[in-house]
Amino acid sequence: MKISIKHLLLAIASLSIVLTLVSSLYAGYRADQQTLQKTTLETNSAYAQKLAKMTEDYLLRTERILAYTAQRFSGIQAMNDVDGLNQEAERLVVQAELLSSVIIADRQGTIRGTSPAIRSLIGQPIAHDEGKKTLSSGKSSISKPFLTDNGKLVVFISSPILDASGKTLGLVGGSIYLKEENVLNDLLGQHFYEDGSYVYVVDEDGMVLYHLNRERVGDVVEGNSVISALKKGESGSMRLLNSKKQDMLAGYAYIPLSKWGVVSQRPTDIALASSKDMVKEMILKSLPFILLSAVLILYFASFISKPLEKLASYASNQLQRDGYAPLESGAWYHEAIQLDLALTDSFNRFQDKVDHFIQESSTDSLTGLLNRRALNESARIYVEQKVAFSLVILDIDRFKRVNDTYGHSAGDDVLKFLSKKMQLFVQDKGTCYRFGGEEFVILLPQIEIEEATKITDEMRIAISSEISPIGKSITFSAGVANLPEHAEHFLRVLELADECLYRAKETGRNKVVNVVELTVDA
Repeated sequence: MKISIKHLLLAIASLSIVLTLVSSLYAGYRADQQTLQKTTLETNSAYAQKLAKMTEDYLLRTERILAYTAQRFSGIQAMNDVDGLNQEAERLVVQAELLSSVIIADRQGTIRGTSPAIRSLIGQPIAHDEGKKTLSSGKSSISKPFLTDNGKLVVFISSPILDASGKTLGLVGGSIYLKEENVLNDLLGQHFYEDGSYVYVVDEDGMVLYHLNRERVGDVVEGNSVISALKKGESGSMRLLNSKKQDMLAGYAYIPLSKWGVVSQRPTDIALASSKDMVKEMILKSLPFILLSAVLILYFASFISKPLEKLASYASNQLQRDGYAPLESGAWYHEAIQLDLALTDSFNRFQDKVDHFIQESSTDSLTGLLNRRALNESARIYVEQKVAFSLVILDIDRFKRVNDTYGHSAGDDVLKFLSKKMQLFVQDKGTCYRFGGEEFVILLPQIEIEEATKITDEMRIAISSEISPIGKSITFSAGVANLPEHAEHFLRVLELADECLYRAKETGRNKVVNVVELTVDA
């Protein structure tokens, strides 16, 4: 059972609505995702910039506090006051906030005073290179992370103690214990959210200085595009797969003072989750309009298909009444099949009549050969398709005498006799035409003039050796020309062949003359 046009219209309209809805939802979903991604990246970048500025301010403040303290010990006497040095170191730990411990060392690098937790270091030399660098350069510095003798991962901030002449007397330095409670935890930890967002800090080598998961502190991050950008001193935002292969939306900021980088990031799936809720909301809001559209489509599909259903029913009844066999013509729904059958029947009948008229108009009724109209059409096609051909025009010798002696009926029999012999001889080499009266034309495509002349002459000899309907043999004369060898236009080739024919008549009849022979004789 074929589907009806009403059902087809309903299916097409329904499919259009569904496809439109799906494409709209997808476009909205993608646009919302892009907006959410852009907003999240901008937000994280702004967070990272803000936190980087706050961290840098803390570092600058700590450097200023250390520098101020260093000025207070710019005399030799002050460097010998161990109690005073210890008290100052203790005060710095409380005041600076960022520092976990403080040491004060002399120019030889011997520790002279400390904060309470590390008093055991008094009298020992500074073991790490960063303190020695400050003593030798006379400049403040912030070290890279390093492990102390007691296994603590620290960052050391130091400021030189200079006398009035600028000579280094020692240093004041403070350590940040990265794996213990410190101001970075208070400063950055508040930016953790339950949705998976978090902040971390790395140094110029990619070592983690702060992370929500303290077990990550001290790890060196590899294969992370954000870290690579921070190593170049860049700030910005990007979507990336982090070192744990998690899809993240990250903002990052570089701190020039310490060569650290602050990263604020959020899992992509969490950041974009609200877009799915948006799709659900769009579907719910679109539902009433979809139902209304379905009702309207049902109404108009019925309205449009009703006339066609009536026409199809009428066509089906007519075909059944006439006994016409159904045809498989490609139609696949009911109304179109019935109309197609009716039209196919009408066109077939019409085509039969057209074919009959064409056959009548292009065929000679006496001989059954194609006529002059068909000759012109065949020649036109050959010329358009650039097919070379030889043209033979022949004329029965003394045919008027046959009519006068034996009657026109006998003359007609002679014409039919010659036509039949021509067709049997030429066969598939070419096509025979009755040109008019006792003249005939043969078109031989893709045959050179020499070969065409030979074929025609052999046919002349064969026909002249047979007995015709008048009780004796007949002969003919012929002329041969070739297109495009002798002319580029069909009418000119016909004229040349006709001239050859008349030359054959003038020189004794019963012979074949071609254009080459005509030219030589001339």
